[in-house]
Amino acid sequence: MMINRALWAALVLGFLLAAPSPVRAAVVSVGTFPDLNPAPSISIPADTFLVPVQIAGASNLQNWQFDLLFDNTVVEEVDPLDGSVGIYGAEFTPGDSSTQAFILGGFPFNALGLVDDVAGSYPSLLVGPSGDGILAYILFRFLDGQEANDPGFAIENAVLLVAVPAPASLIALIAGTSTLALWTQRRRAHVGRIADRRQTEEEKA
Repeated sequence: MMINRALWAALVLGFLLAAPSPVRAAVVSVGTFPDLNPAPSISIPADTFLVPVQIAGASNLQNWQFDLLFDNTVVEEVDPLDGSVGIYGAEFTPGDSSTQAFILGGFPFNALGLVDDVAGSYPSLLVGPSGDGILAYILFRFLDGQEANDPGFAIENAVLLVAVPAPASLIALIAGTSTLALWTQRRRAHVGRIADRRQTEEEKA
C-alpha cells in the first residue's frame, strides 16, 4: 500500500511539473494599426481595419488569453459573418504556417467597449513559439466622423501559459517506482502461494 501511495505521489508530481505554468516576463500589447500586411493574408470588408495584438518576450508559448478594451464612441468591433467573429489567428513567425494561432474563443461586446476572453493556442507545434510576435488580429471600423480620434485600445487580464518538460530525473523516479511496485506485488503473491502451500500441508498432516 505504501508503494502504491509513493507511485501515485510521483505520478501526480510529474503531471504538475509537466502542466502549463504562467509566464511572467512576457508582455501583451496592441501593435501598430491598421495592419496592412497581416500574416496569413486576411480579406476584410471595406472601411474596416485589423488591429494586431502582439507579445514581447514569449518563451515556449502554448496558450494565451486576453481582453481588449476600446472606446466604443470611436470604434466598434466588426463581425464579417465569415465564422471568425472578426478575430483571426496570426502567424507568430510570418510565413511559417505551423506558428499560426488557433483561436479558441473571443466575445465582442461593442456596448461595453470590450472584446472579452480572446484565447488561442498552437496545435501544430510540440513546443510553442518564443520571442516577439503577433498573437491575433481583431477587426474594427471607425464610427462615422471619428476617424481622427483615438480608439483607446488597451489590453487587460492577459494570461500566458507555457509547457514545462518533466526533468529526466523525475522520469527515472517514476519508472523506478513503477518497477519497485511491480516487484513488490509479485513478491507478495509468491509469499502468499508459499503460505497457502504450508497451510495445505499442515491440514493434510
